[in-house]
Amino acid sequence: MRRLLLLLLLAWPLAACTAVDSTTRVERGPLLRTFERPVLLEGGVTSDVRVDWPMLKLTVVGYDVCRAEQVEEYAEEKITERSSSAAGPALSTGIANTLASGVLLAVSFLVASSANTNVIDAGGNYGPSTRQYLQGASLVTLGIGVPALIVGLIARARTGEEVQAQRAEQVVSQKDVRCNERPVTGPLTLVSAQGAVLPTQVSDGALDLDGTKSKLAPETMKFAEREVELSEDARALFSAWSACVALEQEAGKPLDTLSETGLLARAERLRECRQVRGNALEGAVKAVDAELAHRRETGSPAAWAPGTNVSTFEEAVSAYAPTLKLSANSKDLAVLDAPEAAEGKAVLLEGIVGEGLTENIGIIQLGDRQVFLFIPPKRAWSGNFPNGTRVEAVALISGRQTLGERSLPLLRAVWMRTAW
Repeated sequence: MRRLLLLLLLAWPLAACTAVDSTTRVERGPLLRTFERPVLLEGGVTSDVRVDWPMLKLTVVGYDVCRAEQVEEYAEEKITERSSSAAGPALSTGIANTLASGVLLAVSFLVASSANTNVIDAGGNYGPSTRQYLQGASLVTLGIGVPALIVGLIARARTGEEVQAQRAEQVVSQKDVRCNERPVTGPLTLVSAQGAVLPTQVSDGALDLDGTKSKLAPETMKFAEREVELSEDARALFSAWSACVALEQEAGKPLDTLSETGLLARAERLRECRQVRGNALEGAVKAVDAELAHRRETGSPAAWAPGTNVSTFEEAVSAYAPTLKLSANSKDLAVLDAPEAAEGKAVLLEGIVGEGLTENIGIIQLGDRQVFLFIPPKRAWSGNFPNGTRVEAVALISGRQTLGERSLPLLRAVWMRTAW
């Protein structure tokens, strides 16, 4: 009896070790309701821009973002199914062995209970009777069947399906609008393209700046470390005022002392500044255009003085820091659609000499696009580039050139070499 109890106690930890597979799925039920939920989010800072040269007048406003979310609420069922591959075999083994134990025990009472006189041991004891044999076998099968039956029943009890009903929400759409606009007071910082900063102070959203007294030409504005957002029109006015400030700062530099990059940069600033100063700059614009035309016609060596002497292709890349790459299938080829708007920009050119290079100009094939490449009369590199040569060059976009019936974007080489 004690042995049977020990077997029963052993069955419990065995049942606990039985593997139970669990899978969970979520099934969406019917829609319960639809409602709108308001959410208040942190916004930003924006500014209205007015220019009355030399004054820049800003109206700085902070705002929040009011979000209206359309939410659907629906019923949801989380169904967990648990199954055990050991439950069936354990129950089968337990039932079969338990029944066999009962049968053996019942049969044992139908057979002889007298000792087996055909067998005697050294102590003079006869062998066990047939009844004893059957009852012993009954105990063995019972010791196997009962634990297996318990394991199977516990494993079966741990299997089944559990359903949890709950509510769930889904945001199907949202709409954001500015709200709670108010004038701000605090530190506003002007930041130049080179990273220089000029701290100022906004009071009740108002700030006036004198362009003739500004120490830098700003590119962006930050209020309390957040960039001030500008509309497209406000950005154009701010850039135009900044260009006028830059012109004021370089007013003492004669045109003939500027490199072509500097001259093109001044022309670009003049065009921007004219948005706020109008005809007051007409004479300066004509002077710069005349100087550019003169350099293009004569190939003046002054046009190639970047302010940094370069003697290798790598030094040219470092000095000019091209931000655009013109090669076959390059997305930057879009700049060639309006090269006049990108005059002075440095590019890295990779193409094939299409019709051979003359002494000072040639055609470079860039996939299905073509450009004129102007070669300066005085250059630091040497070498021939016959038709079909693959070349790479650091160059400056210089508008458009018309030769005969052909009009193509014009690039001026700073350094050129065979590519591969």
